[in-house]
Amino acid sequence: MSTVLVIKAHPATEDVSNSLVIGDHFVETYRQAHPENQIIGHDLYAEGVPEINSSNLDSWKKLTNGVTYQELSENEQILLSRQQQLQEQFIQADKYVFISPMYNLFLPNRLKMYLDLVIVSTKTWVEGAHGPEGTLHDKKAIHIQSSGGTYHHSDNAFMATLDMGDAYLKALLGQVGVKDYQGIYCEGNSHRDPDDMAANRETIAKEAEKVAKEF
Repeated sequence: MSTVLVIKAHPATEDVSNSLVIGDHFVETYRQAHPENQIIGHDLYAEGVPEINSSNLDSWKKLTNGVTYQELSENEQILLSRQQQLQEQFIQADKYVFISPMYNLFLPNRLKMYLDLVIVSTKTWVEGAHGPEGTLHDKKAIHIQSSGGTYHHSDNAFMATLDMGDAYLKALLGQVGVKDYQGIYCEGNSHRDPDDMAANRETIAKEAEKVAKEF
């Protein structure tokens, strides 16, 4: 049995989000094709993401200096428990599904906050003789992304280099050992009328359906 971690990072709803519609279709197709697998989902905008701030840093410093978990304040314990839960889920998962829009050529801020929280030294990577070495192996990931412009499906190869969010996600996961990475891109939405957008979304959803069955 595999555990699939689905991370939604979109402040909108399925009514207005192409990536969420396609992502939900991907997950449902996967569920039907692999009923024996466990699917864990997080909606980062609905649930919120613990922010790495002075409170986090102070709590981590206390633990490093010998303060026990029980000696922390109630708020500190709640904060650290949530962080540790997200980290352990990420480490234990076999497959990752990231669902997001492109924001200014990058990822939504809450997805970046989530990645900063779950990808940490000694747990997801260690310092090796030749640099960072990932500890998460034999895992796979897919990024389902919508965008107003056309980047990956453009005849201009330069456009793909502008998608720095997808490139960052692929590189970061690669650093921790997740080398099997795919992308499904619903693009050019700012240039489409409603009918054309719906038709394109349906085409990409069919692509996602095929990938889900083999994922």
